[in-house]
Amino acid sequence: MSLIRNKITRNIKSLALLGLNYLSPGGTAILMYHSVGRNKIFFTVKPEDFQKQMACLSAKGYSVVPLARLAEMIKNKEEFPRKTVVLTFDDSFEDNYSNVFPVLKKYNFPATFFVATDFIGKDQKNESTGIFFKTLSWPQIKEMSESGLIDFEPHTSTHRELTGISLEEAKKEILDSKRAIEEGLGKKCHFFAYPRGKYDEEIIKILKENGFLAAVTVNPGRVRKTSDLLKLPRQSIDSLTYKLQFLHKIL
Repeated sequence: MSLIRNKITRNIKSLALLGLNYLSPGGTAILMYHSVGRNKIFFTVKPEDFQKQMACLSAKGYSVVPLARLAEMIKNKEEFPRKTVVLTFDDSFEDNYSNVFPVLKKYNFPATFFVATDFIGKDQKNESTGIFFKTLSWPQIKEMSESGLIDFEPHTSTHRELTGISLEEAKKEILDSKRAIEEGLGKKCHFFAYPRGKYDEEIIKILKENGFLAAVTVNPGRVRKTSDLLKLPRQSIDSLTYKLQFLHKIL
């Protein structure tokens, strides 16, 4: 009974949030995904749920735009179209190739993938669960990049919290990952995702001095034309994101 009661309570809260969004529209959402698979990590979305979420965006007429386009709109103080959303994926999970890429191709949805470059092609261990997971390989990254749908951007070399290390180390983490992607794909990088959402003004200064146009956080919220380009909020989509909550996050 408690499970049913909790589900009813969550649905009631989501309906209330949906109503609030209609009363105070504005801005757009950057959705933050990680793994799309069947591991037991909290932020993992099941493949069938991801498919339903992308089908929902398509059915409801959403325009999925690249992060670069959203940054351009903010820079130019443009009004956002009502149904606009951005897709981002963090941490280089191999299932992003097997379970995400085919769905994005099906709907012709662009997305930005933030990769910790030292992890590419190497099994990694989730620190909180101890679960091992596979990461994207360079051939997979190149195939996805060449599709024209997927942009790859740096997420540091080793996914260290940048505010917990020296500025010299932080700069190296940022620039080494930027260089690895640029050399690996032959494209310039202009966007960044802060590992675990940790940053301060000194980290932002490093980004500004090295040609980054925008950076995304893990802070929840909607992006507006007045948003700080180097502190963009995102809406997390994880294992607990049920249908009504997903609708709330994209409205």
